[in-house]
Amino acid sequence: MSDPLTRLLAELPLGEPDPARAERTRMGCRALLARQASRASASRGPSSGRRSVQVWQLLIGVLGVAYLTEVIVQALSVYGPP
Repeated sequence: MSDPLTRLLAELPLGEPDPARAERTRMGCRALLARQASRASASRGPSSGRRSVQVWQLLIGVLGVAYLTEVIVQALSVYGPP
């Protein structure tokens, strides 16, 4: 960095968080997460979470196979069949 830029950066005050504000933010986030978790557990059954994970895993697997297939097709079109 150049000297003028380094001097300007050295003059900046240190960025220290206000402890009271940080604690209020933490408590607000924890309360929001607790409300969301209780709402989510009350609104869906025990197996719906596992089912959505299975659907996502299947979708990712299908997309991976499609990608690999396209890579092979592109490679064969560039280099030709053996």
